Amino acid sequence: MEHFEFEKHTSSEYNTELEDIRNHLLQMGGQAENQLRTVLKAISEESDELATELLSQGDDIDQMEVDLDQECTRIIARRQPAASDLRLIVAVMKSITDIERIGDETEKMARLLKKLFARDFHSKYFKEIDHLGQEVLTNLSGSLNALARLDAEEAIKLAQRDQVIDAHFDELNGQLIKKMVKDPNKVKPYLGLSQCAQSLERIGDHAKNICEYIIYLVIGKDVRHTDIEEVKNSLLEQ
Repeated sequence: MEHFEFEKHTSSEYNTELEDIRNHLLQMGGQAENQLRTVLKAISEESDELATELLSQGDDIDQMEVDLDQECTRIIARRQPAASDLRLIVAVMKSITDIERIGDETEKMARLLKKLFARDFHSKYFKEIDHLGQEVLTNLSGSLNALARLDAEEAIKLAQRDQVIDAHFDELNGQLIKKMVKDPNKVKPYLGLSQCAQSLERIGDHAKNICEYIIYLVIGKDVRHTDIEEVKNSLLEQ
């Protein structure tokens, strides 16, 4: 498979700018990953304090998004990038949006958890949601590592694993719906758990999107809305 390499420019300042936006994107991704770890720990420990701690960090990712978006805009305006440089900037700008939304989903989960904890609600499904969350965390962490290494082959494998997350979510959400039907007095708390599971499934989708941007950056082909098995077969033949 083809591998991506940064073009070296006569301007060392330009080289630094390109490397900086990738590093800043990875820092932003690391913050989102940490927030997901925190909310999963809040779930496993049923900790209101951890949910509150996460909500206090909410502005961090938002500010990173604004700063990094401005960096990319300045490079486009000053350097008028072409070819692989432009692909890098496009991939970064698209990834910014997905990472910011991951932060939004973790905050949504923290707010839902605080409501559940306030009701002193306990359920075996906290463990089930944590299990789903660990699968999502593995994919998110893997996608960020693939981004750091510009590893398109690993990105394809991770994108395929999103199907496992979707199947796990469907099964878990189906169980929660049955609980709501069986016990109408607890519809609200079980609905809250269902919404937490939905947020995790969406985070998995955002991690998959990042993988697709990696493939675009390395290969130069937009693989969105394409069957990932077909992508794997066509790209690995190259």
